[in-house]
Amino acid sequence: MKNKKMVSNTRINKIGEDVAKRGGKITPEELELLQEFRTSFSKPLVNVFNIMRGLADTVHQSSIIAFRLKRIDTIINKLSREDGMDLSRMGDIGGIRCIFYNEAEVYKAKELIEDAFETGGKTRDYINAINRDIGYKSVHVYVKDPISQKRIEIQLRTIEHHNWATLVEITDLLCNLRLKELGFESNEKFGRFHALMSSDKELTKEEADLIYDVLEEHDFISLLSDTFRKNNAEVKRKWSSEDKNNSFFLIEASKSQVPNLKSFRTFEEAEHAYFERYKENSSAEIVLTSIKKPNFKQISVAYANYILSYHTFMSDIRPILQVLAIEALEDRKLEKFEKIFKTYEDLLANLILEVLAESADLFFNKLERGKVIIGRTNKMNKLQEKEVQKKINLKVLEIQRSHETFVHELELYIPRLFYQKWRVQKFLIKHNERIRKIMLSKQVEFENLIK
Repeated sequence: MKNKKMVSNTRINKIGEDVAKRGGKITPEELELLQEFRTSFSKPLVNVFNIMRGLADTVHQSSIIAFRLKRIDTIINKLSREDGMDLSRMGDIGGIRCIFYNEAEVYKAKELIEDAFETGGKTRDYINAINRDIGYKSVHVYVKDPISQKRIEIQLRTIEHHNWATLVEITDLLCNLRLKELGFESNEKFGRFHALMSSDKELTKEEADLIYDVLEEHDFISLLSDTFRKNNAEVKRKWSSEDKNNSFFLIEASKSQVPNLKSFRTFEEAEHAYFERYKENSSAEIVLTSIKKPNFKQISVAYANYILSYHTFMSDIRPILQVLAIEALEDRKLEKFEKIFKTYEDLLANLILEVLAESADLFFNKLERGKVIIGRTNKMNKLQEKEVQKKINLKVLEIQRSHETFVHELELYIPRLFYQKWRVQKFLIKHNERIRKIMLSKQVEFENLIK
């Protein structure tokens, strides 16, 4: 990147004011200056990131840490949304995200950061905040780069907090919403849905019903599962073809196309590619990031909202559907019970496919000859194939046992009236047999499709 005289704060603030007044419209000259301002945070961001790698490892060796410069479209949206904001004082142009496994690790990391850096602003604790809007949880620590003194935002969250946040962003992308930015203002019902999914408290009957209403109204489980299944194989293929020595990644999400993923050797190359792509399509959902230990699992967790091939929501929602089915049966709402059970059945089928393809080297390829053909990005010998098959069988068995326990519990609530009893039993026999076949038919063959 060529050395340039940095645009003054006065000039950058004027750009921010003008863009806000125009409702987000920006001239080509302003865009070039905004990009210059963004990239002035590149070196400070890398400096802080390198220190943070060591701190994160101290807390947990398997922590996930990534950094990014704030996307141009996100900067513009924030200027339009927040009256009177000085662009030069926007505190999260350069951002680092650390994902840990529990809240104790989050707060340990917070202490280490505050000891290691000069603070660049007041720490914001959104984990223990009373008003969390639709359920966002994270700790934001602001530090100064030791060299440039530029302010960098560090987000600390647990894997559960992160999974919730990425689900919100996936919802925004697939359902054309702005929940992340606007919360309840974007969509009241979906806002309440995500607030409930974020909550640690036991759901009331009314709250569980609202969750199902959203699932049914938007066919949400099918929407997610279809998207994930479509993307899983192709994204893994793309990942397998990238140079594993590269540590900078450009990821472009799309609700209609397979996400695009490309790696780069240097930050400058990646940033140039990002800016050129932004100028081509300013509405593109694209992020430039660097991962501490780049592998497919790390990047698909850190950026699940861009990779769009898996999300824990698909397993998290299962116990809620089970409770809803039991409640509907107990209330003698048989039609509702059947609809919920069919949703649960679809979910179970997708969970099985996820088990088959959860390895970073494997993806669901096709059904053929009554068997599941699993594509792979690495060659495996017969012993390795047997080990993978064994792991698959154990996880499928775990799902099967959970399902059987659920069915036994359902049987306790079967109505006694003859017709209702006959209807429920007939339904359960039919659909339980379908689920049994799904479980038993998962004989796997492996096919090496990556040459």
